Amino acid sequence: MQHGAGVIFLDRDGTLNEEVNYLHRPEDLRIIPGTEQALRRLKEAGFLLVTVTNQAGVGRGYYPEADVSAFHRYFNGILEKKGAAIDAFYYCPHHPEHGIGAYRKACHCRKPETGMFEQAEYDLAAGRWPARGSSEFSGDLPYDPYAVPVVITAEEYAEFRRRVSAIDKTRSFMIGDKLIDTEAGHRFGVRSVLVGTGYGAELRAKEAETEGLNPDGTPKSGKYDYYAENLTEAADWILNRSGISL
Repeated sequence: MQHGAGVIFLDRDGTLNEEVNYLHRPEDLRIIPGTEQALRRLKEAGFLLVTVTNQAGVGRGYYPEADVSAFHRYFNGILEKKGAAIDAFYYCPHHPEHGIGAYRKACHCRKPETGMFEQAEYDLAAGRWPARGSSEFSGDLPYDPYAVPVVITAEEYAEFRRRVSAIDKTRSFMIGDKLIDTEAGHRFGVRSVLVGTGYGAELRAKEAETEGLNPDGTPKSGKYDYYAENLTEAADWILNRSGISL
């Protein structure tokens, strides 16, 4: 089975932009300082960038799915001007307890589940992303590329993965500010970085107090592979681990 691409999976809120409850309006976007530069360096190193975000506000009825797409299109327009555009956006609109109607379900896509990661690999193998030469997505996408839902089942992914390896998991990473992010990365089979922006610093402090840290700073719990104060430090660690100097 041929190895595939190196991919950086990215949580959105608290990792790329400041945490705002149920963020969906472009005017409320506050990009965390250093984000564009860190993403650009990762792209220049040859990594593909994929956002995987839980958007329970849709399921709760706070805003429609169209707002997720519009927000991501706006966000990516800013990033593209800095050479830091995201290659694909995946989201989960469900909530197992507070979702309304069909959105109330224990789904396969809500992190720490791995459905968004699996859908991304399936779509990459199908040539649906990344875009070629612009922020507009190429390929035969049967859905909105700025808010891609999970349609592949766990069983379908397992069968697909037996035949195809579009993502090289040994060269791929997950970055997020919550333990559900790092757990999702580990479940998918990639290394995970917890960033101190968003909720990360608070979680790190609790981890150090309750479960302890190893001499190298990694958690004894093994819940993540590295702690970085921000996305810039996360990019530094990934590039160093990958033997890339930029």
